[in-house]
This record gives sequence, structure tokens and C-alpha cells, in this order.
Amino acid sequence: MRIESQTKIPGDRIQKNTVESKSIDSFANVMKKSQSKLQLDALHQLMSRVDAQGEKLGEQRTFENLRDYKNLVKEFMREALSFGIQLTDKQSFSPGGGMKNHQIVEVIDKKLIELQDEVLNNEKEGLDTLQSIGEIKGLLINLYM
Repeated sequence: MRIESQTKIPGDRIQKNTVESKSIDSFANVMKKSQSKLQLDALHQLMSRVDAQGEKLGEQRTFENLRDYKNLVKEFMREALSFGIQLTDKQSFSPGGGMKNHQIVEVIDKKLIELQDEVLNNEKEGLDTLQSIGEIKGLLINLYM
């Protein structure tokens, strides 16, 4: 007879365990939502820094501004990937009519290289001028000595 009484589980114990597991689940959900909100806020701040540096680069196309812009873009990409934003494959039609797959990161890198080439081409005239000034200065120093 004692065996039967021991096999029964008190109902209050079951309800208590159920309530505890629900509270743990809801706490985990709250923490996950809070963490993702903080991560998104950090990405938004980083994106605004990228935008500001992009505007600065648009106004003054210098190597320093380009370097800073590239570093911010790379930092944004690194942070976005570490926060769990997935790389996605994009499909588009190629000029020949076939399908073309692109990964977003590759496209961003390609655009950064194009921007770098554009800045370098725009600054080439300035570099040629500086080179001429340097040559003239060197000739003057040789004449002086």
C-alpha cells in the first residue's frame, strides 16, 4: 500500500516546475530581444559614421578620407557578420541572359575598389604636380650646393 502512495506526484510540484520553466524562457527571450536591440543600435551608429565619412569623402577626395571610409565600411561589415546578419546570395540576370550569383560582401568590396581607383585618378594630377615641385626643389638644392 505504501508503494501506491509513493508513485503519486503532488500536483503543486508539477505546477511549480512549469512556472519556473516559463519564467526562465521568458527571461531568455527578454535578454535575447534586449541584446539584439543593442546590436542593432550599434549597427545604426556605425552606419551613421559611414554616412558621415562618405559625405566627407565626397567633399574632399583625399587618401586619408578614403582610408577612413574603407576602414569604417570594413568595420561595419565585420560587425554585421558577427551579429549574425547572414551573407545572402543575390541572383540577377547577366547581360547574356543567364543567371548571375553575387554575394553582398563581394559587391561591397568591388565598389570600394572602384571608389579607390576613382579617388586615385582624381588625385593623380595633384601627385604629378607634387612630383614636379619635388623635382624642381631637388634641382634647386643641387644648384645651391
